[in-house]
Amino acid sequence: MEWRPVYYKGRAYVPANQVADYYDLRVPEIWQKSFSLNSADRKFTIDLSVGQKRVKLSGWTFYFSFPVVQPKGVPMISVFDVRNVLDPILRPNDRRDPAILRTVVIDAAGGGKEVGIKSSAINEKDLTLAVARLLGPLLQANGYRVVYTRESDRALLPGLRVITANDVAEEAIYLNLRAASGAPALRGFECATLPPAGTPATNESDSPDIDKRFFAGNINDRESLALATTVQNSVVRQIHCLDLGIRRVRVDELRDIRMPAISCKLGYLSHPEEAKLLATRDYQAQLASAMVQGVDRYAQFLRSGYETRTEEDRQRPLSFGPISVKQEPIPASPGSEKVWLRVPIVGTTPPGAVSVGPGIDRSRMELQVFLFDLVKGAEIDLSTANPPEVNWLSVLPDWTQGVPEWLQLSYVRPSTTAAETKTYGQRAYYGYVARLIYDGRLLDESAFPPNLNRALYYFTPVFPRR
Repeated sequence: MEWRPVYYKGRAYVPANQVADYYDLRVPEIWQKSFSLNSADRKFTIDLSVGQKRVKLSGWTFYFSFPVVQPKGVPMISVFDVRNVLDPILRPNDRRDPAILRTVVIDAAGGGKEVGIKSSAINEKDLTLAVARLLGPLLQANGYRVVYTRESDRALLPGLRVITANDVAEEAIYLNLRAASGAPALRGFECATLPPAGTPATNESDSPDIDKRFFAGNINDRESLALATTVQNSVVRQIHCLDLGIRRVRVDELRDIRMPAISCKLGYLSHPEEAKLLATRDYQAQLASAMVQGVDRYAQFLRSGYETRTEEDRQRPLSFGPISVKQEPIPASPGSEKVWLRVPIVGTTPPGAVSVGPGIDRSRMELQVFLFDLVKGAEIDLSTANPPEVNWLSVLPDWTQGVPEWLQLSYVRPSTTAAETKTYGQRAYYGYVARLIYDGRLLDESAFPPNLNRALYYFTPVFPRR
């Protein structure tokens, strides 16, 4: 089934009855301002209200980017929210390559002169560092490598926190630890992720001025939401604190992180009783233990299907070797650059076969390469450079000797005029996604920075899919 979007005030929506049909849910007999979509056995329920962003999925609180609307009797959910909230939760394995979580980056907010939120019981910088110090050893005991952005009471610029995280090459996640402040009665635990490109944060209203740029932090949106879900649920269940839901917030550190990343508000220092609780080592240890359980659940989700995929990969006749990239400015043309990608394609021998031999037909091979630019030092976009030139470096590649066969892609980004720079932004090479296809079957993907291939869904339809 395909959705048939309805446009309302310039934005695409999906009628709630279509959403229900798509996910095999039941609709109410009469649409009211507050309504539910239920599975046949009523074990799964989506509770929504017209005019509200807040939504409950089987009792757990999330926030849409846009309120539910009801212009002609039947409530509608924005396409953005179906794709970026409901679909990742209801069909988490779609558009996902299984992987093994190797590293956890722990980022304790504040430090040094950056005291953060203050209370008579404990200050934010001390709370976050205390929980980080408890969290790290527990994660290490469960087999993860731990990287701290700070391990002592020192101030750090947001950019240094980002650099520390982005230096991690293997599959990793980023946990930003914070405290919260608000109305005197407000207390509880809350996780947040970066808003998807073109959507408001939870506390922002819809307007033409919404930031529509796509950042590195948007690449892993589905994974970040999954991570926020497992951590939030684990903490609320284990320590019985109030569930404040999963929100979208514009945290500077989340914007440029190249891995699944969440911000965790450990509690409200403005609430006198919760502040006293947060200052105790026992409660800090409970928080850390519950967060580890959430990380473990996320790691299990991420690994689901890994063994099957590994076995499939053993059977594929071709795969990528390590791709290398070289960049050089062109002195005669200020602002221009040339980029080379050297791509090794390796023949593999499936179990039971003597060799891949001459069975590889180069004419049945397709290589898709997507080049990405960094725009104005922040935004990520498909490259506006000329299409790359592709040349085989190997002479008559046949993969009979069990060694890689090489090809090279090169492209030149010419210098731009003032008018072009104004229209397209100041651009520089950011990264690549390469896809190896044989006989219409996707055999392998390679990307740098890691996981950049997850961004393709947001920029262009790619076929075939795994």
